[in-house]
Amino acid sequence: MAELYNQLKLHYYLYDDSHEIDAFFRNDSERELLNLFQEVINDLDLRVRIESTPSKEGGYIEIWQFVDDNKELISLVVSLLTLILSRYPVKNKRLDKAQIENLELDNLLKKEELKKLGITNYEKIDETAVNKIIDFLLKNYKIIWRRSNFFKRLTGNKEVKKIGINKLLNFQAADEEITLRLGDYEQFILFNEEIPDIKNNEVTIDLISSVLKKGNFRWRGFLNGQIINFVMEDERFKRLVFDGLLTHNNNVKLKVILNNSRKIDDSGLIRITKYYVSKVISYFVGGKEFTM
Repeated sequence: MAELYNQLKLHYYLYDDSHEIDAFFRNDSERELLNLFQEVINDLDLRVRIESTPSKEGGYIEIWQFVDDNKELISLVVSLLTLILSRYPVKNKRLDKAQIENLELDNLLKKEELKKLGITNYEKIDETAVNKIIDFLLKNYKIIWRRSNFFKRLTGNKEVKKIGINKLLNFQAADEEITLRLGDYEQFILFNEEIPDIKNNEVTIDLISSVLKKGNFRWRGFLNGQIINFVMEDERFKRLVFDGLLTHNNNVKLKVILNNSRKIDDSGLIRITKYYVSKVISYFVGGKEFTM
């Protein structure tokens, strides 16, 4: 890469031309950015330190410094972050298939995918390689989600007129600042953060308690050693229970089709919000199987 950078500048332009900004807004919005930065660094399997520098006036300016012995690598990180925050908007306003599939990838698989890009020398990286890395990074739902949260918070702040983003080398800008206004923010916001349900898993649940009356009550059981509450949607099996045709004891197991609903929580982790059984295949009482 021809130019070298080691800092990323975020410039808040305020309507009243003041140099103060709401502390809670600043902390909340920039927490999203710092988490985004860390996700990028982790996905690239790097050990880069992020340092805060003293805030500056001129609206309100934050500058983060990225530290590593490899100057070309640091310059690449700063350039990638600048592009992610300014030039690669959300395509469909929701997590796409590649990002959804990436939810379950562990770190080893991500490292293997990174190796497939064939980038071995950060000192001789071109625009084509940068685009490959960006495509790889944007498969990480956390990067897209953190960026979306940042711009959502900006949208809700009526004091900020626009923001400026720039790459620096020791506080000196080599490029013109990229500015984004209110109308630009929505291009980076996920308006649908739903994650498709995981469906059609055949599992065995050790039943702890069933529901013996009608209503929106949840059953309870052991799944892989963990207690779960689940909704029973198999009406035929529920009728067996309601009519007292299923003998209850401490040794009832259900072979079922289990589904679960998920969402992204405030920390960016995927949480299961609901288990539901769509079909009971068979049940076991005292070790004897009864097929539905």
